[in-house]
Amino acid sequence: MVAPKPLPLETLGEWLSTVSAKLDIDPNGVDIETVLNVAGDVAHEVARPAAPLSTFLLGVAAGRAMAASSAGSSKDPRAELQSHADSICELAADWDQPVRPVHGS
Repeated sequence: MVAPKPLPLETLGEWLSTVSAKLDIDPNGVDIETVLNVAGDVAHEVARPAAPLSTFLLGVAAGRAMAASSAGSSKDPRAELQSHADSICELAADWDQPVRPVHGS
């Protein structure tokens, strides 16, 4: 594994645009600050490995909201992203399960 490189916050928009173009997705529904807040809350309240999992699940939920919007739903995908993010952060804040070691994958 390659050592992580620090990514200046101002570069995240450029990274978002580059990855979105590569994956052929619309970056306009992504609120970087919201995603980072979810990752931070989950990492601190649950466990660090739960952060990428949680942001992935947030992305799946956001994708569903975007698809529904494209299909004519009146719901705003960015508002849906924030609503789902709030739900995840609430779950993390209330999380009181002990962290158990993971064996295997």
